[in-house]
Amino acid sequence: MNIRRLGSLKLFSDISTTWRHIQVLVVCFVLFTSILSSGLFVSKLHLKLGDPSPQLVTAPYEKNIEDLKKYYQDQEAAAEAVKPVYTQDEEYLTSISRDLSTAFIALEEAIASNEDKADALKKLRQVAPFNVLPQEALEGLLDSSLDLLEEKEQKATEVILVNARGEETGARSPQDVPALRQKIKQDINEASFPDEFKAFLSEFVDAKITQPTLLEDTEATEKLRQNARASVLMESQRYKANQKIVGPGEIVDEKIMQVLVGYGLVENRSPWRSVAGIALIVLASIVTMTFYAYQYRKNVADISKKLLLIALMMFLVLVMGKAVISLNLGDAEYNAMTGILIPVAWATMTIAILVDVEIAYFSAALLSVFVGLLADPTMSTNSGWLISLIALFGGFIGVHSVSLLSQRSDLARAGLYIAAFNVITASCIALISGMGISAWLVSIGLGIVNGIFSSVLAVGTLHWFETGFGITSAVRLLELSNPNRPLLKRLLMEAPGTYHHSVLVGNLAEAAAEEVQANAILVRVGSLYHDIGKLKRPYFFIENQFAQDNPHDKIAPTLSALIITSHIKDGLEMAKEENLPQVLQDIIAQHHGDSVVSFFYHKAMEDNANVPEEAFHYEGPKPQTKEAALVLLADSVEAAVRAMKQPTPGRVEGLVRKIIKDKLNDDQLSQCNLTFQDLDKIATAFVRILSGIFHSRVEYPDMQTKQLPEPGKLEDVREMEQKELAAEGESTGAKGESAEETGKADNS
Repeated sequence: MNIRRLGSLKLFSDISTTWRHIQVLVVCFVLFTSILSSGLFVSKLHLKLGDPSPQLVTAPYEKNIEDLKKYYQDQEAAAEAVKPVYTQDEEYLTSISRDLSTAFIALEEAIASNEDKADALKKLRQVAPFNVLPQEALEGLLDSSLDLLEEKEQKATEVILVNARGEETGARSPQDVPALRQKIKQDINEASFPDEFKAFLSEFVDAKITQPTLLEDTEATEKLRQNARASVLMESQRYKANQKIVGPGEIVDEKIMQVLVGYGLVENRSPWRSVAGIALIVLASIVTMTFYAYQYRKNVADISKKLLLIALMMFLVLVMGKAVISLNLGDAEYNAMTGILIPVAWATMTIAILVDVEIAYFSAALLSVFVGLLADPTMSTNSGWLISLIALFGGFIGVHSVSLLSQRSDLARAGLYIAAFNVITASCIALISGMGISAWLVSIGLGIVNGIFSSVLAVGTLHWFETGFGITSAVRLLELSNPNRPLLKRLLMEAPGTYHHSVLVGNLAEAAAEEVQANAILVRVGSLYHDIGKLKRPYFFIENQFAQDNPHDKIAPTLSALIITSHIKDGLEMAKEENLPQVLQDIIAQHHGDSVVSFFYHKAMEDNANVPEEAFHYEGPKPQTKEAALVLLADSVEAAVRAMKQPTPGRVEGLVRKIIKDKLNDDQLSQCNLTFQDLDKIATAFVRILSGIFHSRVEYPDMQTKQLPEPGKLEDVREMEQKELAAEGESTGAKGESAEETGKADNS
């Protein structure tokens, strides 16, 4: 019965949470759509050409109004005035020349033939145009001299082709063909041809000149027409601010309508179609963002809360964008570029710092679309695309600049990077679109202001978003790592051994975090604070006992274990008093898991074999994240290696891997998402750092207490120094053995 009730409560809780999420998404959809489409409902006149104006309309600002209708008319008139360009139809002209040559060859063969004249005439009539010539002309042709025949052919070809090729005489259309034939016949009659040749050539012209000899070159003609259109200058009229456009009752003619349209004071279509399009874009953006976050960024903690932060950031950007777009720079072209000031990079930097870098890139893409629609809801001009591209690249650069944030000054540098890239993007767009120099300079100035403004906003608002949403950013962690923080300062003064141990643990854990893609800053800061509970009783921990008796020798093992394990509870109380972030409190609570204080447990078993193990356990929980697990491993490894005698690289690596294996076998790493491959990388990183910390050193003798040897006694001095170093090494080894035994108790 209880199980059913618990199941019902869980189902009800899941439904309630889902319903709240749906409500938030609906609110975001309504707000975003309302803001983006608000520009479509600006109060405008609903006038048509020829209607009387219901009110006095004046120019809202100074602007040049171009007479576009007349400009287009003048362009077309200039284009129509261009005469078409013609080229010779070489293929057709070649066929004419070939046919003429064929006719002369036939005539030459007939004249040179030894056949009877009647047979020669009969054979000649089989070739055009001889078949249509009268008998007298044919007989006259047969009586012609062969010596002058070639000359007559050349002259005839010249007369025909010169006229057919001529720009003035050639036929451009079928209607021009009769005139061309007439002109060729006229030139033939005026030439010194015998009558029979004139008749022959006239018939040839009638038979062969049957189509235009010139063709229009459309490509060259269109090029000339385009040049003619480009040479037309646009006429414009300068309207001053508050200058009258149309008075009440006056008829709106084409010129007045053009001015009203130029200022955007009239509405010719319903805005609801554009609203529907914007709503669909907003809906698609919300759905894709939600799907991407839950499907591909599951590892982001508190993803629902952080999606709410993203929605709030987008809402604030759109509200600020609406205010920015309403600015008046005194010129319509400049006013269209005010959207460059919209601080999209501020939002993307904040999302990258507080939520996730990849989600921040996704947000930059969506915000660039939104600000483009905000600047130009109907996308009827180029200003929307200009603002959208600058927002996109500026947002990307903002995310990249803070993706590896290590100090607050990185935010200031990010503003400079964004400003520089805005200048580059604006310049590229100016080159592509042919933007004027003055407009280009304005866009550059606005881009620089955008970068600096975004950086200032990020620095000023980051703390409030962190506090409001309970998110700990890298900037907050860096502030907490300052040695002058109260707890760290106390740790340094009251428990210097623990402080030094924490610093070394931080070095180890940070190096390992970089290898396994964990949060290196969180690991380092968490290591600094993981043992702050030892401030309550610092002298009970071996690293803080300097030439003092060990108090654990005078108390029972159970009490010793209680004191050792209580530093977790004491640390959590101190962390809450200092308002440390929850992520640091989690590391403090989890850095020992629920392991056993084995040293005192075994010591207690020497007195009582039936002593309960539960009294010697840490309360836990086990590490829930990579970061907490890394602190646990680094804490254990640092204490054990510190206690080693003669920490050679081989022995250090063996001990490190043994400790990691023991923690794995003790089930301390079962609830964090570390893999076996990660554990190997962690061990390698630990060994690399520890080898640098515990490398062997040579102790130099005190040169002030020695006298320079005599030249003959140099070998005796060297032998004496070697004996001294050997004795010192034995003494150091003995001290190391003692420190190892003492350190094992603390490590346990």
